[in-house]
Amino acid sequence: MRFILIATAMLLAAAPAYAAGCQDRIAFVQSVIDNDRKVNFIGKDVYAAMSADLESARKACAAGDSGKANAIISGTQSRHGYPVR
Repeated sequence: MRFILIATAMLLAAAPAYAAGCQDRIAFVQSVIDNDRKVNFIGKDVYAAMSADLESARKACAAGDSGKANAIISGTQSRHGYPVR
């Protein structure tokens, strides 16, 4: 379990939070939580809440508001204990 936590933290820390386009950042965070859900690192309720937030971020990104999308992503990461960089 520690390995998963450390690997997740390293992946999130290695990803430039604001350098990538909002779509890339959303896809990355979604893949991390998908993986965390598969290995039962996060519960269904946390996964559902984070996925809903990421869907809101997708809509903001599609509307051209990358600032709002990045704020939503950072907020959900912070609320659920994922490192924000």
